[in-house]
Amino acid sequence: MVGLPFPVRAAGVSFALVVLVACTGRDVAVSPTPPPIQVLLDGSPLTIDADTTLGALLSQAHLHPEAGHLLAVDGAVLERKANPGRVELNGHVARNETVLEIGDRIRIVNGKDETEPTVRAVEDLGRRVGDPERTLAVYPTRRITVTGRLSGTLASVTDRSIGRGHAPREVALTFDDGPWPAATKQILRILHRYHVRATFFEVGSLAAQRPRLVAKVLAGGNEIGNHSFDHPETMSQQSPEEIAAELRHTSIVLAGEGVDPTLFRPPGGWYDDALIQQARAQGMRVVTWDVDPRDWRSHVTPREISRAVLSHVHAGSIVLLHDGGGDAGHTIRALPAIIKGIRARGFRLVTIPAHPI
Repeated sequence: MVGLPFPVRAAGVSFALVVLVACTGRDVAVSPTPPPIQVLLDGSPLTIDADTTLGALLSQAHLHPEAGHLLAVDGAVLERKANPGRVELNGHVARNETVLEIGDRIRIVNGKDETEPTVRAVEDLGRRVGDPERTLAVYPTRRITVTGRLSGTLASVTDRSIGRGHAPREVALTFDDGPWPAATKQILRILHRYHVRATFFEVGSLAAQRPRLVAKVLAGGNEIGNHSFDHPETMSQQSPEEIAAELRHTSIVLAGEGVDPTLFRPPGGWYDDALIQQARAQGMRVVTWDVDPRDWRSHVTPREISRAVLSHVHAGSIVLLHDGGGDAGHTIRALPAIIKGIRARGFRLVTIPAHPI
């Protein structure tokens, strides 16, 4: 009997071969089973049987790319599985019948979600304050509206100031971080004494604790704006959902006191386009400032605060002061000098007007 050139695994096959050799008396050529081969699947080595096709591998391993969706500008799904993805063999799309060879690289590429194209419309609004508003100056303003081309959903509205602005001979005093029990009351008394109205940007959590103080601010003819609910150090670290909640919760608290806020001042003055759009979606424009005496510093004196304001104030200025967040004693003592100094320069003291957005 002639020995086999390779090991045979199945006993039945081995017996049949022996009988065949014994009957014929001569050697029979038997093709050996091809050894397994190794390919790379998404960068990882994988051992498969020789002569395996690409389609067989995908079927046996239950491999298929995930499909991506077509999304509206607000994230809603317009068409599911609009982008089915693909399977690449050595960097190219191949037929399922292709027989895989040693070292072949198979890559599963998932389909990506894609956002619908947009349509951009431009409208001239005439003279408006900015958004964000840094001063009381008004500018020729162009409104840019972006909507989804397929869904018609509003994506963003941006008011862009163009050309030269016109600043009124007015100045707005603003107070942040209240209402604060002692400080806010003292500031209100000074404003009343000098017949001045100001704009108070109030923290929602504090306003919820002191509704009577909110009512006093409003009763004095002052404007009240939204200054977030918890006053984070900066909103730059918050998610869009957290930012939306900060604004919404504060507006709900203020609405309970008869205030419909149209002005939002972000803590620390930080903002980006997404925050501006969120404020606008809730009916508010962003307001910052152009004069900041940094009156919150513990070592600053009333004289230093008033000098810092009066040396920088000009027509249309928005002045940042604080009635909350800590000891406002220096600000309170500086306030009469600030009021008299601004008036001596020929400026009228006003609240920040709630222009429509």
